[in-house]
Order: sequence, then C-alpha cells, then structure tokens
Amino acid sequence: MNVEDWRVLVIEDEADSSEVVREVLESYGVASWSATTAEEGLAMIAEIQPTLFIVDLALPGMDGWSFLREIQSYPETAHIPAVATTAYHSATVARNAIEAGFRAYFPKPIDTMSFMRELTSMVG
Repeated sequence: MNVEDWRVLVIEDEADSSEVVREVLESYGVASWSATTAEEGLAMIAEIQPTLFIVDLALPGMDGWSFLREIQSYPETAHIPAVATTAYHSATVARNAIEAGFRAYFPKPIDTMSFMRELTSMVG
C-alpha cells in the first residue's frame, strides 16, 4: 500500500505532539485526522476507516493501553496496526507496549527521520 493511500488516526492529547506527527505524515502525502481522547478516536473510526492508529499511551480518561484492547476486541478493527507514543519513555514501557500488541513504539519527541521509515516498513 502506498503511503498516499493511508488513513491515519492520531490520538494525542498534547496539541504540539499531534501537530508534529501530522506534519510528518502530511509531508509524505498521508491523510491524517486527530482526536484528543481515546473515546473521541473510537467514535471517529467508522467514518475515517483508518489504516493505522498512532496512540499516546497517557491519555486522559481511557488511556492508550485501553484503546488498544478495545480495538483488538472487534474484528473490524483488530487487524489495523496501532503504534504507541509516550513522553514517559523507558525500556520497560517500550517492551510492554510491543507485548500488548502495539506494532511499534516511539518515545517523544519522535525522531522524525526514522518515524516514517519505520511506519512504512510496518504498514506499506
């Protein structure tokens, strides 16, 4: 799948972090939408039909871990890759994210040079 065909839902409560991720995606021609809560993201899925989720682990209300469990519980969304981001980086959090089912893990601030390369190898 070409990156121009991707539909990415960015779930991030920090406006600056969301903007950085969306700017990187847009620079590659990727369509993206943003939600500031997991609940808002869940409500947007049917309309957007995303091909990828980028999810902050530390969201208010339902956190990124719970969002992942929720999308994994439905056949319509279980196959959609989700990647985790967090400002609370540690080797343990990274390992736990991958073990939970996130396809990739990016500590904040994201490394914009490797970000798309890793996403492309995972999705594309």
